[in-house]
Amino acid sequence: MKIQRCYTWVMGFVVAAGIALAGSRAESYPKNNLGSTHLKVYNAPGFYTFHTDVSLKKLRQIWLRMNFVAEAYQQRLHGIFGGAVTQKLPFYIFKNSHEYYKDGGMPGSAGVFEYSYKGQWLMAIGGGELNHQIWHVIQHEGFHQFTFAFIHRFLPAWANEGTAEFFGEGLFTGSSFVTGWIPPYREALIKYEILHNKFKTIHAMREMSYSKWNDALMGTNYDEAWSMIYFLAYANHGRYGVPFTQYLRLYRQGFDAETAWDRVFGDNDLAFQRLYVKYWMNLPPNATAELYARVQTQALTNFLARAVTLKQRFYSARHFFAAAQDGTLKVYHFPNRLWLPPSLLNHALHESTRVGTWSMDSASRLPKLICLMPDGTKLIGSFRVRDGRPEDVGVKVVRGSKKPLSVEGLETVAR
Repeated sequence: MKIQRCYTWVMGFVVAAGIALAGSRAESYPKNNLGSTHLKVYNAPGFYTFHTDVSLKKLRQIWLRMNFVAEAYQQRLHGIFGGAVTQKLPFYIFKNSHEYYKDGGMPGSAGVFEYSYKGQWLMAIGGGELNHQIWHVIQHEGFHQFTFAFIHRFLPAWANEGTAEFFGEGLFTGSSFVTGWIPPYREALIKYEILHNKFKTIHAMREMSYSKWNDALMGTNYDEAWSMIYFLAYANHGRYGVPFTQYLRLYRQGFDAETAWDRVFGDNDLAFQRLYVKYWMNLPPNATAELYARVQTQALTNFLARAVTLKQRFYSARHFFAAAQDGTLKVYHFPNRLWLPPSLLNHALHESTRVGTWSMDSASRLPKLICLMPDGTKLIGSFRVRDGRPEDVGVKVVRGSKKPLSVEGLETVAR
């Protein structure tokens, strides 16, 4: 049995990151026997062994982010099943699409998880721009790989794909990986698909087999599965999270998916569907705007903290943003372990004007970056310096007088 999962989005991505990776000479694939002999093997610290022909600078961005992502997988799965992944996972990153396809990548895809009697492996193309869509693919496929390594089987199709989508939408700040974001376009799409009856019934979605899922890789199925997982995680202040965990545990113990569901949730799918529809249709537009603004604030604070440790001083937010935009912001350069990818800074700068207005508290020795959102919520980015290194980069939320948004929960993995 072999399962492939891929997207037909634009392919390729830029890669780069944060501490030295020890490489080896080019060698053939030791376990998967995929065919290429030009890939170098990097037994890097963390969760993955990388097989790649991309540059070290590109590789280290993937290494940095994916170790945060893998920690998030580990925390979620440990909380459900106990245990841990203790062996390094093989991750093949190709500079160009030709080699990726030659070694088994699905045509039109940017990344895929595969397994066979030879083993299991994650594959991706690593030669072009790395954007949210490509990260979405890698983080989604990475969840499939991690789950397979963790419990040695797959979750029910809807839960496996929906949870992979949940992690696919995760965001990176430079010092944490944050899940729970609902992209505004996708929120609008979910509401449209519900309103125009594009989705299957909850019962039909739950009963869908992998063969039926793979026969027609429909975007609406991924949307519906993701929206079901999000509902179970956050609706009614997380009320359904514990029952969902019980359902997954029963499934792993050997109960079929239908029996496990009925034991936990009962057999009234219509009642579940009414609650699910009500939750999504009543979400305010851009329901996770605060979460997204927190991510951008933390990312910018990571760069502020590094500049301060390099003895650069700022008297206002305008001063900081000007330096970041004109290239005079002091940063750690690759391969310094405190290096962060410039693309992270560029994205946060681009999004900064969309999430709020900015100021800086520079009265104390260590400045604080402040984002004031349109609803009056204030996000205060701060950090500490220890032994000449920034640490404890975080964001404090001070909500304004308006009622806070009705989306609860923020899952984050940080160091």
